[in-house]
Amino acid sequence: MIPALQTSVAGVDPGVALVGLTVLAAVMFVIGVPILLVFSTWAIGFSLFFPVFSLRNMALVSYYQLWTFPLTAVPLFILVGALVNQLRIARDIVEMSRAVAGWLPGSSANTALVTAGVFSAITGSNAATTASVGEAFTDELNEEGYDPVFSAATIAAGGTLGIIIPPSVLFILYGVTFNLSVTDLFVAGILPGLLMLGGLIVTATVISHRQGYGTTEYSFSLTAILRSMLRARNSLLAIVLLLGGIFTGIFTPSESASIAILFVVTAEFLSGHIDDFDFVVEAVQLTVYLVGIIIPVLITSIMIQQGLSFLSLQDAVSDAILALDAPVLVGAALLVVMLLSGSILASIPNMILTAPLLAPAAFALGISPLMWGVIFMISDAIGFITPPYGLNLYIMSSITDIDYIRIARAALPYFVVLTSILVLFFAVPELNVLAAG
Repeated sequence: MIPALQTSVAGVDPGVALVGLTVLAAVMFVIGVPILLVFSTWAIGFSLFFPVFSLRNMALVSYYQLWTFPLTAVPLFILVGALVNQLRIARDIVEMSRAVAGWLPGSSANTALVTAGVFSAITGSNAATTASVGEAFTDELNEEGYDPVFSAATIAAGGTLGIIIPPSVLFILYGVTFNLSVTDLFVAGILPGLLMLGGLIVTATVISHRQGYGTTEYSFSLTAILRSMLRARNSLLAIVLLLGGIFTGIFTPSESASIAILFVVTAEFLSGHIDDFDFVVEAVQLTVYLVGIIIPVLITSIMIQQGLSFLSLQDAVSDAILALDAPVLVGAALLVVMLLSGSILASIPNMILTAPLLAPAAFALGISPLMWGVIFMISDAIGFITPPYGLNLYIMSSITDIDYIRIARAALPYFVVLTSILVLFFAVPELNVLAAG
């Protein structure tokens, strides 16, 4: 069928066809066609008008690029997060976070942010973190007198930590796709993740203090913190197994996730928190569903990236940015393009398509391939609270029934703080060296 179609369009000018194909894909995207169909349409059309770059070869390259052991960590980390959400371990995390951050102004808002940080260190997923924390804290924040819009924006901002604080599913996909060490990416994500969490907490504290949000019933107590950590020992040990095994080199990311799954289920069963194992079936079903979304989008994104490389678009974009000459202007151009692409594209397509286009310009500024991945992921995380994409905003809008745009406006202070941290990694090279270990 493909050869017949190629014959029928043989007389069409490839340049004109490429413009028409891109416009068609853009229109499909704007009217809400699923991104998988948009990318598939572009990839198939590209193979028709550029027969030297056949669809079969594009598919084979994608297949062999993904035929790698580290990619098995993706469903395993998703399964860890799904299991945690089904078990009492999630409530223990909330209570521990309350003991740690509940004494600050805006106690419950900061508790939600700390909880998001801990969930991120277990689930490695932005959507899972946002949904879990949103379900756990929305009613409580409303009952304590917080502005519901502020509460939704705070939780949405906290969810951005899910792709930065290791173990991050997107770091795994980035490492597999661009042939970088997943472990090194995890290590390099620790400092940015902590800075982002700290910045969000400071912002929430200042806003809460000015608006008089929060209660006064909590006070700092080291004893309470230690007791809550003891009750949350299963979650803390799961994090130690996940990250400790990876960072020490004892386990690969896939092996660490497998051991964490076994530990979480066994520990909760021995603690008497499990009555039946129906939750395992639900967690596996959710994992299969999410992996079924991630992998096809990843494959079609890689196919498009091959087409863009064939057209030398990477060189053209980099040359245009580097033509600005001054490092400050080059850095500013990179920031603007990253933030714009993050606000329009979903995280996986953005990572596969935009990151390699901008990489040569970033390398010219002295940024290493490893830290470019981390910096790009920070911009990708900011995209989760930036319209029109803003996935976290949509998640919180569905949970709270608050208009998406109202949440986006309330999230603006968090956007400014996170963008400042992104700029910091551009402006201070020593931070990159420190983060990369």
